[in-house]
Amino acid sequence: MRSPIRTLASACAPPSPPDARVNGPPTVRHTTLRHSAATEAILGLAATQHGVVTRAQLLAAGVPPDTVDGRIASRLLVPLHRGVYAVGLPVSMQGRALAALFACGPDAAVSHQTAAALRKFAPADGADTPAHVILTRGDRRRPGIRIHRVRDIRPDEIATVDGIRQTTPARTLLDLAATVNARDLEKAAVEAFGMRLTTPAELGEMVQRHPGHRGSARLRALLGTADATITRSRAEQRFLELIRKAGIHPPETNVSVAGYEVDAVWRPEKLIVEVDGAAFHSTSGRVAADRRRDFALAAAGYRVIRVTWHQLVRTPETLLVQLARALFGGAGR
Repeated sequence: MRSPIRTLASACAPPSPPDARVNGPPTVRHTTLRHSAATEAILGLAATQHGVVTRAQLLAAGVPPDTVDGRIASRLLVPLHRGVYAVGLPVSMQGRALAALFACGPDAAVSHQTAAALRKFAPADGADTPAHVILTRGDRRRPGIRIHRVRDIRPDEIATVDGIRQTTPARTLLDLAATVNARDLEKAAVEAFGMRLTTPAELGEMVQRHPGHRGSARLRALLGTADATITRSRAEQRFLELIRKAGIHPPETNVSVAGYEVDAVWRPEKLIVEVDGAAFHSTSGRVAADRRRDFALAAAGYRVIRVTWHQLVRTPETLLVQLARALFGGAGR
């Protein structure tokens, strides 16, 4: 996968771009831009990469070195790392993450708390908090960046999202398991499950891949707890067993409706059932997300019923009555 540095630098360079690196000068002469055009080039490049640019990119785009220095003096360019600048302030979380990658080189990937915050299954880091970055080789220590040297990471455990190279949610949780307390790990896992970024099965596979990882034992313990095992998949299984015993014709499961993956749908009856395991009931951020999903599905003509683990275990008969009414005699049919 091409790095954001190389992709964006080549997009802004003249027809024969140099092999410009973040911390090195360009190797060929470039067209020099005039004062106003140079500013436009700076702003245009920043607009494509979360408000951050590198000196090598600017030189490759034709911005003269003295113009770069002048923009630093005028605070249009605010140094974040060596050769890496924010174009104005404040810097977004995405901008700080991308700046850390620019500083560490094309083999780096955002990881740990920073990757979790980017995917919104952990709290956002503060502006003064070091960005967490994984490196598989080299030693590029930088102020404001927490480097994690690893050898046991596979290509499919890294993805580029919104132009930012980062660890996948399952790999991120494995790494978090080695650095955060049990409560924060559980919260992050529940949020990631609730947002359908990963699954307990994927986490179990990640643990099997990396048995020697410092987070494997804690993640294995989390997956083995009662709350963690009452996952969406287990709740779905219990729900399907319940309707099968009641003689209700089975729904389609885990299919796409109006752009959303739903747990169960009876398409002729225009009814969707979303099944929530105990660990997913009332997690932060889920209520708003569920409302947005329900609104979109309602706009597509579907009714949505949400079923909790408590209903499945404590009041299954009542749940079946409600479901039968919705399928065979509910309002709005």
